[in-house]
Amino acid sequence: MRGLRSVIRQVVPKPLLSAYREYRLAKSTRRAERMSAEEVFTDIYFNNRWGGSPGSFCSGSGSHEASIVSPYIARVKQELHLLGAASMTVVDLGCGDFSVGRQLASACGRYVGVDIVKPLIEYNLNTYGTPQITFRHVNMITDELPNGDICMVRQVLQHLSNSEILAVLPKLFKYRWCVITEHHPSAGRLIRPNRDKPHGGDIRVTRGSGVYLDLPPFSVPTNRYRSLLEVPGAGLEGDIDPGVIRTFVLETKPEAHALIGDIAHG
Repeated sequence: MRGLRSVIRQVVPKPLLSAYREYRLAKSTRRAERMSAEEVFTDIYFNNRWGGSPGSFCSGSGSHEASIVSPYIARVKQELHLLGAASMTVVDLGCGDFSVGRQLASACGRYVGVDIVKPLIEYNLNTYGTPQITFRHVNMITDELPNGDICMVRQVLQHLSNSEILAVLPKLFKYRWCVITEHHPSAGRLIRPNRDKPHGGDIRVTRGSGVYLDLPPFSVPTNRYRSLLEVPGAGLEGDIDPGVIRTFVLETKPEAHALIGDIAHG
């Protein structure tokens, strides 16, 4: 299938390819707007819209491309060690198929994987669950998040609307540290940061945007939001900007609870 797509991209004029992509995006956006977040992401996994063989769960190229995942695992393991995660509880928000999380779980005193897709969580629990590794079905937008010391949010917020991200942000401040990864446009390709979208499988980078938590309407404190890692993006179709995948550490402070609450409700 990939070979056929490659041939099509070579012979079909780029304007037509762009128009077709816009049509597909608009169609999926209209569909997502009629569905809850849980319905949308359950459909994505059940119908393998992010890849994988029928009947399997797959979180897409961002969780399986070695050029993206390997440097992330190496750097985040170092950070977890420095933070003392071996004696802490680490909560992985949007754990997906656990292909990334299971490479980090050994660095955690306790690992709690969280996802909105109930059948996926049941599969992970039955397949990978141990006394140290557990999974919970949670809607991070509306539900209370599990207790812990550190949370990881890897390429998850990019699939939510701005209002949904604003609903999640205050909850992240229950953790001492948050390791947050987002997909951004390449240098010179950013049109507008934090361009809104409905929840769904698409991401903003295809339209020259991305989630920048240090900018409005999110505006997390920049003095507590530091860069940890940056790697080139990969896995997007054709001539779409592959972008860059950036990982940050958000360090919370007690007084930040009131601040982030004001952000979410302002």
